[in-house]
Amino acid sequence: VCLFKYFVTRDDPQHVYVWFVQFIDVLCFIIITCSYTMISVINKASSKELQAASGVRDKRIMKRNKTLNRKVLIIITTDFFCWIPFIFLCLLHSAEVVNATQWYSLFSMIILPINSIINPMLYDDLIIK
Repeated sequence: VCLFKYFVTRDDPQHVYVWFVQFIDVLCFIIITCSYTMISVINKASSKELQAASGVRDKRIMKRNKTLNRKVLIIITTDFFCWIPFIFLCLLHSAEVVNATQWYSLFSMIILPINSIINPMLYDDLIIK
């Protein structure tokens, strides 16, 4: 696994770059979370309109909404638990609050690849049906 040198200290020349990349990571996580939340809300509203127009509560629509909401929740949760601790630990290491060097291999070889493995399965309905 090739992972950029995120665990730097204040005297490292890449210090500012790492903070910038971490800011982008957090921003991307927020955008992804907001986007998936909007998808879920719009889907629910659309389904309510469809059911109101037909006058029938369709169990297929309700099941599809439940599945979509569960998928959205799992995607956001897996992204959160894989990326936010890594970002937080990088920032703590960079601020020299903790020495996180021993955690680098755990994140680079286990936690972040887990997220990369889980996401395609979630998008392809292998986990949630």
